Amino acid sequence: MITIGYCTKKIDPTFKEYIEKSCGVHKMEVIPFENPGTHSLSEAYNIILEKATNDIVVLCHDDLYFEKKNWGNKILKLFKRNPEYGILGVAGTKFFPKSARWWEITEEMLGVVNHQQGEKKWTNQYSESKGSKLDDTVIVDGLFIALNKTKIKHTFDESFDGFHFYDLGFSFKNYISGVKIGVFYDVRITHLSIGETNNKWESNRLKFLSMYEDKLPILIPTKFNKKPIKKGEPLVTLAMPIYNYAKRLNPTLQSVYNQDYTNFEITLVNDGSDDQYCLMKLDSLEGQEGIRIIHKENTGVSDTRNVAVREGKGEYILPLDADDMIYPGYLKMGVNLIKKNPKISPVYCDTVHVGEMQGLEKRPEWSKERLLQGPFIVNSSMYSREAYESVEGYNTEMKGWVDYDLWVQMMDAGFIGKRIPKGLFIYFHHESEGKGSVSTSARQNMGELHKTVLERHNNRNKKNND
Repeated sequence: MITIGYCTKKIDPTFKEYIEKSCGVHKMEVIPFENPGTHSLSEAYNIILEKATNDIVVLCHDDLYFEKKNWGNKILKLFKRNPEYGILGVAGTKFFPKSARWWEITEEMLGVVNHQQGEKKWTNQYSESKGSKLDDTVIVDGLFIALNKTKIKHTFDESFDGFHFYDLGFSFKNYISGVKIGVFYDVRITHLSIGETNNKWESNRLKFLSMYEDKLPILIPTKFNKKPIKKGEPLVTLAMPIYNYAKRLNPTLQSVYNQDYTNFEITLVNDGSDDQYCLMKLDSLEGQEGIRIIHKENTGVSDTRNVAVREGKGEYILPLDADDMIYPGYLKMGVNLIKKNPKISPVYCDTVHVGEMQGLEKRPEWSKERLLQGPFIVNSSMYSREAYESVEGYNTEMKGWVDYDLWVQMMDAGFIGKRIPKGLFIYFHHESEGKGSVSTSARQNMGELHKTVLERHNNRNKKNND
């Protein structure tokens, strides 16, 4: 019913026995291939495939162990429940870049793999575990490959010598030939070594590119499942500008779809991006329920936010940058507060910092006096369309602090802010900060920006009093 094969320098009877006992399948065969360096891994696996008497074959490394027994039966059930798949693995990616470094966009990677080296243990969790469900991928990692011989169209490419790119040469060639490939989660594996690149890996990478460069990059669209809209919920517009940085877009969008508030739309406005992955990602999102994509020339983040708000149809607006996230409950709490008092805008919360900086930042309670002292309200704060339309919108002339300027505008128009004393907004700090970004420029010119906001505030008050 199932064949397990592995390549090893010298056959260890105890590992073979471990495979047999942990697999849990009554009718099985184990084919160890002793390889003292005479064969490439592609050659070794092809020999195992030729010898295998079963259609379902597992090819794995000899330096792993399984967290639970009966894993073989789970593999068989996966293929039985999903007969359209030809190749399955424990890790893979939806995005294969032009460089062929398949881990380049970690947010497109899928799978969960445990590691152990000596006493040190850790987990590479590329995505949330989905139990017995499968996720489509372009390739799978060679640590553990399960396949159905009747479904694959190509065996391992023996032009990849040594022990690198055998897995990509096999799975990618099958993928572009129409074989369905996926990652599974309900068999947890611990790898007892760390995969590393070397000169042979690099030479095989260049060989791979010479064969498949015209097929790259490839991206499988990520599907976001929108919950049925509950009656009586007014529409919320998530106003989301994006410019070239789409690496965090998956978790950002997923955080919106995870909300317990269901009536939302995402207006995703592309501010003239020219990054290839970003453009591919936006194209892959076209037509998804709850997402509207707008392309325009590059005019800066302030104008892009204005476009996102004005193009939206929501009664309430929550700006959200394409690399930040929100916790469940934020939309519902914001809507409920403004519904009870239409003069509330914005509704803001405490900030959870992740990435290069981490921790919870508690925000002060709102007051006119405190607001005029300087910014303390996060940019991802909810406000009503009424509040937005009563002011000038985001100032396109300022280089920073445009959110603060908007909050002061709303205060001058008679609106009040309201704090939710919970960390519901997740701000992601990445390495590009500090290298000419708008936020860095704003930090360097805080005095001038504060002066500009206060001058605009005083001019409005003077005009209203005249």
